Amino acid sequence: MSLGNDGLAVLKKAAVEELDGVSSPALWSRAERDAVKPQVEAGNLSPMLLPAGLPSTDGSAVIGLRGHLFLTGGSNSLLSLYHEPVDDALMSRVDRWMDVLDQRREECDARGMRFVQTIIPEKLTVLRDDAPLDIEGASPVLQEIESRLRDADFYVSGLSPFEQWSDVDDPYLMTDTHFSAVGAQRMFSALAAQIDPQLVPLTDAVRMYQFRYAVGDLTGRFGLPVYSRIVEPSDDELAAYAGGITMVEKHFPAEGGMRGRRFRWTNSTAPSPLRVLVFGNSFFGTGDFAGYLSWWGKHLFREFHFHWGPDVDWDLVDELRPDVVLGQTVERFLNRVPAV
Repeated sequence: MSLGNDGLAVLKKAAVEELDGVSSPALWSRAERDAVKPQVEAGNLSPMLLPAGLPSTDGSAVIGLRGHLFLTGGSNSLLSLYHEPVDDALMSRVDRWMDVLDQRREECDARGMRFVQTIIPEKLTVLRDDAPLDIEGASPVLQEIESRLRDADFYVSGLSPFEQWSDVDDPYLMTDTHFSAVGAQRMFSALAAQIDPQLVPLTDAVRMYQFRYAVGDLTGRFGLPVYSRIVEPSDDELAAYAGGITMVEKHFPAEGGMRGRRFRWTNSTAPSPLRVLVFGNSFFGTGDFAGYLSWWGKHLFREFHFHWGPDVDWDLVDELRPDVVLGQTVERFLNRVPAV
């Protein structure tokens, strides 16, 4: 096996720049990934043993056990969320969350629509046994919200699907903060149980046996070309429902960024007749990969609309007239209470 002159030069360049203190994004650009792409696609990857607890070059992530990388810092100071005191400030924030969710439900009820809300836990919460950190469970704010919403008919717990995990594949990607395909499958199944229960056996029956390799959103923080093995369904899975999928909108805001992106699909062969509108974030994503919840939604619902953002756009709700409005956020964003 040989990297070839170009591939070897890329890796040597990265190593030299690492020694010279160049920031991690400069070390592993798309051009550099493309240079070694043939080796990656051939599976020519070499395992290395690194100490658990080794921080990233910017201090925002850490190497855990079994090859997992974990976000610990970033703009939301993630690790501090787990050590937040249960005081008046936290309870006040939870109260505001309850007010927002109650008002969203009332707005949907007034329109004859169903409202569903979920909060996806951090990889650090779910895979805490693999993290070289003192994490005993979900953050105090998520624990309090889950406790208050335990009996709410509109809430789908993001913790419950992962509490008794026995699958051979992990629910989160090794080098990423997001779901693996099987993690998204489990979360979508929980959502389906609330939205349209007939979809649960269809979702659970999807098999994962196709492999490829990819970097994750934590890779660049370490300045090294660390890859994950991606396990996903083949095109044969859900093929009976794929033929009618049409992407009717793929919108990227002119100013850039994630917020405001919109993805919309119709599916004439979907098993569910429901029209679903999601307001959420990257866990739904572009729908191109089974690790994105939108991938499951576009296959199984007659209409599936995803608007990237924390707030519900009621003008958009009135325009699309969905059967279900689904709100989604993630644990590290709970320090920001959205608008209704």
